[in-house]
Order: sequence, then structure tokens, then C-alpha cells
Amino acid sequence: MNFVKQARVITAILVVLLCSTYSRAAEHSSASQATEGVKSDFAIGLTAVAAALAVGLCALATAMAQSRIGAAGCGTLAEKPELSGTVILLVAIPETMVILGFVVAVVLSFT
Repeated sequence: MNFVKQARVITAILVVLLCSTYSRAAEHSSASQATEGVKSDFAIGLTAVAAALAVGLCALATAMAQSRIGAAGCGTLAEKPELSGTVILLVAIPETMVILGFVVAVVLSFT
């Protein structure tokens, strides 16, 4: 599946999630009044979607970067095996983006 098809599938899933969250929030608000200081179901749902996007998009970008770095690293190691430490370091650097995305997701979840 190419990138455009993947983007369309992800967008469709997000639209379905947002619509279902909005309809649940509308049902909840019509049934009872929301009190101050308490998050509505809609806000909780949007926070969950934002946290999922923070981790998911970082993971996709990291996977794309690591695939290219890994392929180039394999070619480099075939020609110059003494650069193995450098290649391992270059493959590990994009992982920090996923870790930061996870930190953002945790902060969003607990605020």
C-alpha cells in the first residue's frame, strides 16, 4: 500500500473516531448538565486521539527514517566494517522521537 492510500485510511479512521466521540458527548450533555471542573466525554476523547496521534505519527516518521538509515548502513558496513559503531548510533537516533512522542502522550493523558 502506498503512502497516499495509507493516509486516506488513517484519515478515515480518525474521522470515524471523532464522529463517534462527538455523538457520545452530545448524548451525554443532553442527558445531564456537565459540572465545572469536570472534563466532558468529548474533551476526554479528543485528548485520547491527540495522545494516540503523538505516538503514532512519531512512530511512523521514525520507521520511515530508520528504514532509509538502515539500508544505507548495511551498504556502508559491507564496504567498511569498522564503521559499525557509527551506523548503530545513527539507527538509534530517530528512536528519541518516539520516546518524546510517548512523553507528550503521557502528559496529555494526565492533564
